[in-house]
Amino acid sequence: MTTRKHRKRQNLCPICGELRREPGLPLTVPFGIPTYWSPAEALAVFEFIDEMRDMIATIYGPQLTDAAHQQYQPSSTELALASEDERPF
Repeated sequence: MTTRKHRKRQNLCPICGELRREPGLPLTVPFGIPTYWSPAEALAVFEFIDEMRDMIATIYGPQLTDAAHQQYQPSSTELALASEDERPF
């Protein structure tokens, strides 16, 4: 009996007490995303995040584009190394 109770407790969420739907999965994944949401709950959060992304892109679109170009533009050192790699033997 002790083993059965232990197994049931092991599959419960320590925060809300709900039974985890996927016992093999960890309780959360990076960023604290629970692994026990129902598909409807996960879809609601996904749609919310998607709407937030659209709003942020609408408001900050040009700034985001500029920031992305600056962040991913190769440095002069990286460009120099790349040109050295292209030299013939």
